[in-house]
Amino acid sequence: MLFKFYKVSLRYKVISIFVLAVVLPAFLFGIVLTSISRKTIKNSIFYRQQETVRRIADRIDSQIEQYQKLLVVSEPVIELPRQDQIKALKGILDAGPAFSEITLLNSSAYEQLKYLRPGSVGRLSGRPRREFLKVDPRNPLISQVYFTGDRQPFIMIVVAFRSRKGFLFAKLDFNQVWKWIGEVKIGETGHAFLVDRKGNLIAHKEVERVLAHSNFSSLPVVSDFMNDIEPSPERWREYSDERGEQVVAMYQSLPKLGWAVVTQVPEKEVYAPIKKMYKSIFFWTVFWTAIFLVVGFMLVNQIIGPILTLEEGAKKIGTGKLDIKLDVRTGDELEVLAANFEKMAVSLKQLEELKQDLTRMIIHDLKSPLSGIMGSLDYLESGLLGELPQDQKRIITLAKQSSEKMLAMIQNLLDVAKMEEGKLDLKKEKFDLARLIEERIQQYGPLAAKENKQLSADVESGLPKIEAERHLIERVLNNLVSNALNHTASDGKIEVGARALEGFVEVRVSDNGAGIPPEYIDKIFEKFVQVRRREASLRTGAGLGLTFCRMVVETHGGKIRVESKLNRGSSFIFTLPV
Repeated sequence: MLFKFYKVSLRYKVISIFVLAVVLPAFLFGIVLTSISRKTIKNSIFYRQQETVRRIADRIDSQIEQYQKLLVVSEPVIELPRQDQIKALKGILDAGPAFSEITLLNSSAYEQLKYLRPGSVGRLSGRPRREFLKVDPRNPLISQVYFTGDRQPFIMIVVAFRSRKGFLFAKLDFNQVWKWIGEVKIGETGHAFLVDRKGNLIAHKEVERVLAHSNFSSLPVVSDFMNDIEPSPERWREYSDERGEQVVAMYQSLPKLGWAVVTQVPEKEVYAPIKKMYKSIFFWTVFWTAIFLVVGFMLVNQIIGPILTLEEGAKKIGTGKLDIKLDVRTGDELEVLAANFEKMAVSLKQLEELKQDLTRMIIHDLKSPLSGIMGSLDYLESGLLGELPQDQKRIITLAKQSSEKMLAMIQNLLDVAKMEEGKLDLKKEKFDLARLIEERIQQYGPLAAKENKQLSADVESGLPKIEAERHLIERVLNNLVSNALNHTASDGKIEVGARALEGFVEVRVSDNGAGIPPEYIDKIFEKFVQVRRREASLRTGAGLGLTFCRMVVETHGGKIRVESKLNRGSSFIFTLPV
């Protein structure tokens, strides 16, 4: 994967590095911030929940304590006359509306007087309440929750006189505690309840659950209370309640009463601030990351843009277009590099012009003596100076062929130079391409037969005429057929085909010769490129023939390409507009 990244463009490399430099720290920062914030918010939620449950516990504890204090009366009450005792007990009932009855017991725990609400003396039981004898004057006894015959809950509070001369025993109506619990609202849907040391439910907003003697000892938070495990931010309880809803629970014990206040809040409500924090961190992380990425992309484009301009300029220089103007205004090293590129292009253009001038001069100087040589050979071959022996005629014929090849090479150089400068004036005419192909077959047929090669034509019937400079198209065919003959071994086949396409005529020169190596496929039409082979006989020409073919075809508005497989042959295909 790293190797693939190594081969991608510079733009993607820089962008990738910048994205990693921005996104990765932002991602890590988001994780760290989320972790810290989550812990902070969770602790805040814990302490807020803890404060809530303590407030509820303190309220219940203070209310029970107030009722306990009502029972702490002066000790001589046991020695007062009956009417004064009734008056004293009535005063306690009036002060504590949750009391349903008050009973005065002697030192042996026998009932002496029982006063009932709304204001009557009750019947005494006549048996001692020996369990009260162990009550410490400093620690009043508070019983578990009991129910009357009509299912009304109550608890008993027993206070011993310091002198041990008697006790005050009161029944506290638990409906008041139920009311307190029912009024508690924690968050939107949270609630509180009371349990005793055995996990029995003693107060709940749903009274019927208390009346059903529900036991909540299986709840983890109640189990913690029963085992004296203190809640903490790292160890608060999350579980599914009896309805299957995920809740967060906490308890606060009431040591004097032996009870615990438990709060349960739906998990989604408790963690709502954390989720909100997640969303906020995610939004701002994405927002600032996007801002930095946009700025980064702009900076990358400012860097890559001039580089691409330089790349385009280098491509133009590589194709011979030296009149380049690189508009790079960055005020940095890239602008200096672009200026040096332009200077280099100017220097190359001057060198190219010098080379072209020199080439034209040499070609012109070669053409004149070559014409004289060819004229002299023609004069000798004509026999005007006398009949020549057969051997001399053959030598003169070979000399003429070599001269004609040299003249073709010189003409190619001149024509390529003209086409590069755009100075070649086409003299177009309508002609029959099928006829031209047939003439090429007739011209090269004897040579092919002499070399034991098969040259044939496959021209589609009804081929439309084309409008082009006939002489140039003839030279293109000559070059391609000649190359095919040169690169095809004995017993090989060369075929020249043509067919009509939509608006074009396609010409194909195919052979089953040596083929072209893959590394030359994209370079074969460039100037002075020759396919290097081991066989010296195949290294012919100056490397301008295919360049000439390409420029002629493109000048006429067509395209040329090659299809080749090594040792299986080649096909040169070009198109010309109708």
